[in-house]
Amino acid sequence: MKRFAGWLLLPLLFGAGCDEHFHTLWHGEQLPSGGMVKVTSFNLVWGIEHDDRDVRKDSFAIEYVTAIPGADAVRRDAEALQVFELVRPASETWGFRTATLAAFPKLERKGRYDLYAFEQAADGRWSFKRSEMKVFAND
Repeated sequence: MKRFAGWLLLPLLFGAGCDEHFHTLWHGEQLPSGGMVKVTSFNLVWGIEHDDRDVRKDSFAIEYVTAIPGADAVRRDAEALQVFELVRPASETWGFRTATLAAFPKLERKGRYDLYAFEQAADGRWSFKRSEMKVFAND
């Protein structure tokens, strides 16, 4: 009888977790400029492509909600440089030479966002390239 009750209760518990009231988790970070970004993801990313492991491509990746949605590219890039400072020390400690940032305009991962690919040169200086990306999601 206990086993039957357990099997009956299990789908109910899973169903309760799949309702429409899920909210994206985030961690607020105050930037030196005074802006507050919402970090939604901070991951260690393994350098692997088509089952070929490449340790040189290991990196950290941050996803965040910008404090200045709709701003011009210069202001978005300046904010991204400040957000990068959250991961740069860890990247250098681990010996990583790349990092990525995804800057979303709102918590919902839909529509257009900026993807920043940072790379460290041999002299230790970091540079980045920004690409405008889009999440294709059904409403």
